[in-house]
Amino acid sequence: MQMNQSTRSPWSWIPTLYFAEGLPYVAVMTVSVIMYKRFGLSNTEIALYTSWLYLPWVIKPFWSPFVDILRTKRWWIISMQLLIGAGLAGGVAFTLPTPFYLQASLAFFWLMAFSSATHDIAADGFYMLALDDSQQSFFVGIRSTFYRLASITGQGLLVVLAGFLEKSTGKIPYAWSITFFYPGGTFSDIFRLSPLCFALPAR
Repeated sequence: MQMNQSTRSPWSWIPTLYFAEGLPYVAVMTVSVIMYKRFGLSNTEIALYTSWLYLPWVIKPFWSPFVDILRTKRWWIISMQLLIGAGLAGGVAFTLPTPFYLQASLAFFWLMAFSSATHDIAADGFYMLALDDSQQSFFVGIRSTFYRLASITGQGLLVVLAGFLEKSTGKIPYAWSITFFYPGGTFSDIFRLSPLCFALPAR
């Protein structure tokens, strides 16, 4: 017997949705800076290269209408989670041990930034459509909590893991490469669960 989507609890999708919203932001804006510093780049170089990564979040109001027009919010959420996971595990992680790591990783970070900003638009819109006013008021703290947990995971656990792997292996590129596989795997799990957990409405 198929479960009625309209009865599905918001607890089944709000925590993962907003954890998925916070993790790529902190990976792009904070973890990347720490990583490039460990790779030996100067503060000037890091500021020059990473300052452009914030641009997709700044200009996202310009393409938010297209998110509403072209596809459903559910489609955008799931598609962007797939792209973010691929960018972390299949993009950044694989390119860090290569001689062209800087250009390649920046390209993948920018792709993740664009995907994450688009995911933010769709996720917030889905939240407004799927919940009534009382539910929105109740879950506003829940979604903020899981967004903060994602920030703590990125700035805390991932950086600690990278430091541990650096010390264990003595190889900075491989340590950070392995580190980025973990959030990539997390997004793979979230992506697989998303079609099952999202409540009505389809948009």
